[in-house]
Amino acid sequence: MRRLVLDAGPLIALLSASDDRHFECVAGFAKLPVEFGSVLTPLPILFEVYKFVARSQSPAAAQKALAIVVEDTVIVPLDLETFQNIYSMVCQIPNWQGSLEDASVVAIATQYNASVWTLDYRDLSWFKNIELWTP
Repeated sequence: MRRLVLDAGPLIALLSASDDRHFECVAGFAKLPVEFGSVLTPLPILFEVYKFVARSQSPAAAQKALAIVVEDTVIVPLDLETFQNIYSMVCQIPNWQGSLEDASVVAIATQYNASVWTLDYRDLSWFKNIELWTP
C-alpha cells in the first residue's frame, strides 16, 4: 500500500480558488484515492493550513478546511522521538531555510516510507531520501 504525506501547499491551493495552482491541486486530489492507500497529514501541517486559511480567507473557511483534512486524511501527531529526529535533522543542515513544519513532512515521510506532495521544492529538495510526488 503506497502512502503519501501532504505538505501545506497543495492543501492551501486546493482551498483557495484564486491560487495559481488551484486547478492543478484539485486534479491531484482527485487522483489520491486511486494512487495511494493512505494520505498522511503531519499535525504541524494541519496547524499551518488552518492558520493560513483563517488569516487569508476567514475562520469559517479554516474550519471547513479542518473538516476536509480530518475527513480525508490520516492526521499524524508527532511524538517525542519524531521531534528528536526533526531536531537532529535541522541541526545537521545549518544553511537550510525550511521550517519545522517542512521538517515534520520529511520525518513522517521517512518514518512511513511515503512519498511527499509539496509545492515547495526549494526547501524539500534538500532531502534526497524522500520521493516527491507530482500529480
